[in-house]
Amino acid sequence: MARLVWKFSVLYAALLVPFVIADDLPPYNCDAVFKFEGQFEKIVALIPYHVYPIYTLCTNVQFAKEYRAAMELYEQAASDPVCARMNFKRSRVNLIDMMHDQLVSLWSTANCQDCLDRANETREFLANFDQLDKCLTKHLLSPCDPCAESYGSIQGQYEGLVRGHKETICVDVEDRMNQTRHRWSAEFNCCRNRQHSTTTFVVIASVFCSLPVVFYVVMYVVTRAKEARERSREPLLDDSSRDVPAGSGSGSGAELVAGS
Repeated sequence: MARLVWKFSVLYAALLVPFVIADDLPPYNCDAVFKFEGQFEKIVALIPYHVYPIYTLCTNVQFAKEYRAAMELYEQAASDPVCARMNFKRSRVNLIDMMHDQLVSLWSTANCQDCLDRANETREFLANFDQLDKCLTKHLLSPCDPCAESYGSIQGQYEGLVRGHKETICVDVEDRMNQTRHRWSAEFNCCRNRQHSTTTFVVIASVFCSLPVVFYVVMYVVTRAKEARERSREPLLDDSSRDVPAGSGSGSGAELVAGS
């Protein structure tokens, strides 16, 4: 964009050099060319006031009006055979065409047409941006919580504008969003809340993911303990079952001997 401004300055300086009309050309007053030069001058004068601190070029009514007027005057001059011969086909260096191309390049590079084609959405986005800016100014020391809703609103609206128009988003909208994101994260450090939320989510997700493992480990330990208890009881039952009949038989035999 700075390069375009420099080119505009060079072309504007060239306007101070009067056009030398060859003697073989008929006397003719091409008003459209001179008016186009005037429109170019007005546009160049507007640029420095609408690129800092934020871009307001495409959404500036006067800029759009002057640009459309310049394009109409250029078409009038180019469609006039005599005017075209006097100003467009005289030499290899065609200042009028260069001026026209620079204006078109500025308009297309800034994607100004997007702001006009989606005027309602752009107007709503700018209104939400102003609301967020007022909130940030009001809560300058700690804007994260009171301005979170406004920031989320403008963030969602911007994503909607970019969807399907990533390469053609108007520079006025794009510049506002870039500066807002920078202020929100770098200047106010409000993204820390999002980091904490992410950390909490990861911790909770890890706990839930580990529950099946813990369940199987517990079940394994319980099962092994149960099997160990059962094995420890089996020998006692076998010994008692063997001792009781033997004891009973010996006692009966002793009683019989004593009786005899």
